[in-house]
Amino acid sequence: KALPTLYLNSFGLSATQAAAASAALENNASHVVSFTAQLPPVGHATFRLAKAGAADNAVAAAAVEAASISNDAYELSFANGVTTTLRNKVSGKETAFAVDVAWYKASEGGVTDSGEVPAGHRDSPQKSGAYIFRPNSSKTEYPGPAQTPTLTVVTGAAVQEVTQVWSEWASVVYRLHAGKGFVEVEWTVGPIPMDNPWLAGWEKHNWGKEVIVRYSTDIKSDGTFYTDSNGLEMIKRQYNKRGPSYPAVYNITEPVAGNYYPITSMLAVQDEAADAQLAVLTDVAQGGASLQDGQVELMVNRRVFFDDAYGVQEPLNETMCGCGDINAQPGQMGAHGQEGDGGCVCAGLTVRGTQLIVYDSIENANAVRRQAVEELEFPATLAFTSGRVARPSQSLVAKALPEEIKLLTLTSNYVDVTGGKLLLRLQHLYSAGESAKHSVPVGVDLSEVFARAGLRIQSMEETQLTGVRGPVSREKFDVDTFVPNEGVAAQLKAAPFPRVPYAGDFKVTMNPMDVRTFLITLS
Repeated sequence: KALPTLYLNSFGLSATQAAAASAALENNASHVVSFTAQLPPVGHATFRLAKAGAADNAVAAAAVEAASISNDAYELSFANGVTTTLRNKVSGKETAFAVDVAWYKASEGGVTDSGEVPAGHRDSPQKSGAYIFRPNSSKTEYPGPAQTPTLTVVTGAAVQEVTQVWSEWASVVYRLHAGKGFVEVEWTVGPIPMDNPWLAGWEKHNWGKEVIVRYSTDIKSDGTFYTDSNGLEMIKRQYNKRGPSYPAVYNITEPVAGNYYPITSMLAVQDEAADAQLAVLTDVAQGGASLQDGQVELMVNRRVFFDDAYGVQEPLNETMCGCGDINAQPGQMGAHGQEGDGGCVCAGLTVRGTQLIVYDSIENANAVRRQAVEELEFPATLAFTSGRVARPSQSLVAKALPEEIKLLTLTSNYVDVTGGKLLLRLQHLYSAGESAKHSVPVGVDLSEVFARAGLRIQSMEETQLTGVRGPVSREKFDVDTFVPNEGVAAQLKAAPFPRVPYAGDFKVTMNPMDVRTFLITLS
């Protein structure tokens, strides 16, 4: 209800005017409508909503101390305000499951408080800022005065959810949707306060705060975790280590930041002996790590008070209105943006996002996570009207693509340079060795897909990825690559599947993780 009011810039408004402006921004919706929708491929469907009787299908929220929610795939349990266990009802696998919202104290330069770092390497003038994440310590703090989080549960036919409030600036909503093979976690963090009166000695020091969501399980991951490479292959990571192209002995002087990696789509930990994996999927790019066995964390919001000297020339102290304290001295930024230059009295940045949890056998998790992340990162587009729709449902293709193949691009943006041809790009969602079922060459006949009147394929030619040149054999670009050791040699091994050239018959064979581009004409 109150989230839209955070966008109010109340500079120059009287108390009465500010209250009226805030009331005008409030979200006055009284209900959330949840239903299951089946959508045709490359198409749309229409659903009509009508106001029902006061009690029809309405589900009230109830405050509880313990709860359990479930769907066809999962059961998630809570006690004393926190998550306790996660059980996959299909495979029978169960794990202890703790979710925390916490924050690191942002470094202002100086000593990193960690016994893991050799004494001679702890001291650095580097501050945490827009480009640099450098916590003061490996220890995390509760988001506000320590308390037992409160729980509110809603149980409906389409979705069951628990809202968990950690403090006035941190909350999490857990959802289990009917028919879905994942747990949805919606987090909201902000406005992050600049002060921290709940910490001892806070009068002398207000800390910058780097906020994370952390998931802990009993998976024995042995210091190993996996992160996606820009949404494509998964890369093996090891705590306090680097890949084979780095020196064998590599000193990590930042035990937290030194183990963070960019997460575009997902990260995972697994126990091969127990055949169990926990994968966390993200809706936006975030930094992430696994700092303890069976545990993963993702950075979701930050508010720091010093510039890191990498070019921005201002602290990462953002407001919801986009205005800031541009004339304030370093370390003297205002909580609402107005102390330095006036003209801005606005709440600090508040961020809301969604992560999906997949917990299963390694094979099943690998299969599910690729499909789930597509749903998370590329959701259906919504449109609303109060009138009638001439064509309530439509699909622009005659046949759906195989589940392993994604329609990555279909655009007329470049017809001026392609002679009127459309650019079509296909992607195989799975990488080699990821799934016994899905990590295989998959063929598709595009004359069966694009076969509807008005969208019937007439011609098709393959190009290089960007669409500006025809395909060139791989051999033409073979170069001598420096191979310093056997580890790097293993990474450079030839692809396990030979490429199948396009023969001009509208039939394409996609190998795992292939991305192929074509120029096509449609009738």
